[in-house]
Amino acid sequence: MTDYIELVTTTPVDEPCAQVGMEDYMNQARLEARTYIAQLQRVYGAPPVGAHFKIIRCPHDFGTYLDIRFYYDDEDQRHVAYMDNIEQGCERWDEKARQTLGTQSYQLQVP
Repeated sequence: MTDYIELVTTTPVDEPCAQVGMEDYMNQARLEARTYIAQLQRVYGAPPVGAHFKIIRCPHDFGTYLDIRFYYDDEDQRHVAYMDNIEQGCERWDEKARQTLGTQSYQLQVP
């Protein structure tokens, strides 16, 4: 059966992220999310066939924010194992992610 988890972040856990209300939030958060998905796939490999990431919009009292959702089949052990891995996430941006953010119009500090 298809299920999903929300990562509740668009960046690795020890990195700053775009904040709702900041100038150009949607573009910054979308860039973060795309970059983070690519990093997760570098670290954990491509998702198993039939599983996928999606960037979603989440309405909130303070404005709409972006999150990453991972869709998987909870009856497929390959999907569940991959979901368990990505749920651990990454602590920091890797070198490729830093390069990607550095060549885009990313406004937050990238070490």
